[in-house]
Amino acid sequence: MVFTKIVKLDQFCKSIMAVDRNVCSVSVIDNNGKLLHSVSHRGLMQPNLEKWNDSHYMECVFDISMGGKFDELYGPIRYHHSNDENFMMFSFPYNKSVIIVTSTKKISPIAFATKISNKIIDSVEQ
Repeated sequence: MVFTKIVKLDQFCKSIMAVDRNVCSVSVIDNNGKLLHSVSHRGLMQPNLEKWNDSHYMECVFDISMGGKFDELYGPIRYHHSNDENFMMFSFPYNKSVIIVTSTKKISPIAFATKISNKIIDSVEQ
């Protein structure tokens, strides 16, 4: 059962990576900030994911959970977006987990986030 779950996460992460060639990495973390699965492109400029620790992932979980507190007022918050000098990072709620997507700065953040959000919504409905 665990193996099946890992294979599904891997397929899902790869499907997100296929959305745009500028996607650098896709990571899935649980609601405690623990890394469950990660996939990345080699050769693209990206953050050093190995240096990220649980506290960084916990920060992403916190951002998403805070957005969820305002769902009744504004409607569902589908993502959180942040910039760095060399890349962009998006956090998306996914069941009881959070998906973190990093990309180059060569994308339109709103259009990209909409594509990923729709992909997540479609996968949850299946």
